[in-house]
Amino acid sequence: MDGSVKAQVIALATKDPFLTVEELAQIVGTTNRYVRTILSEADLSLDLMRRNYARILEKRLGEQREVIPLPAEGELQIKKIPGSEISEHVGEWSKQEIFQASAFFKTGDQIRYEQLITPERIDLKSHYSGLRELLPSESSASLVVNEQKAEILWAPDNLSSALGCIHSSQVFKLTTVLHSSGLPHAIEICWFSLDGLVLRWSGEEPEVKISLIS
Repeated sequence: MDGSVKAQVIALATKDPFLTVEELAQIVGTTNRYVRTILSEADLSLDLMRRNYARILEKRLGEQREVIPLPAEGELQIKKIPGSEISEHVGEWSKQEIFQASAFFKTGDQIRYEQLITPERIDLKSHYSGLRELLPSESSASLVVNEQKAEILWAPDNLSSALGCIHSSQVFKLTTVLHSSGLPHAIEICWFSLDGLVLRWSGEEPEVKISLIS
């Protein structure tokens, strides 16, 4: 690395403030004490630089968050999407056009956003408490949970606001792959605010249960 030891230390610390004093000293071939002297004389604080770096990174992540088209409150939205969008979960649908239903539901103080993705027909009903109930009755009776995936993600800005996220801009996403007669039948995706969320599961239950701290 070219330049004086001082210049090297400042350049490295500015580029990657998460390097420790010991690591900086080892890279440039000097002592920990001299690295601290250089940083002090240059009025550089690794701790402050790390906090600033984290804020910049969080802002960039926020700017990259997608904005997804959400249905209005109480509205059921149904559209066709390419199966390639969910090939991660069901590769067999990758070359099909499939249906995606979306809606918001409220249970007590808990708001959740649901998406149901399926190549099967969707039966419209006047009353339902979840999108899974819109699957054809002849197949829904035999539905079994094949796989569940839980994630904590940065929320799309409009979804974060719609879910009423107060203390965090992250959300909980639960993806459930439903099978019928041994074949993929539907994918259910539920989004929740993290505030007060409780997950419960036991070997006696087929899937994760979600509730709020009372």
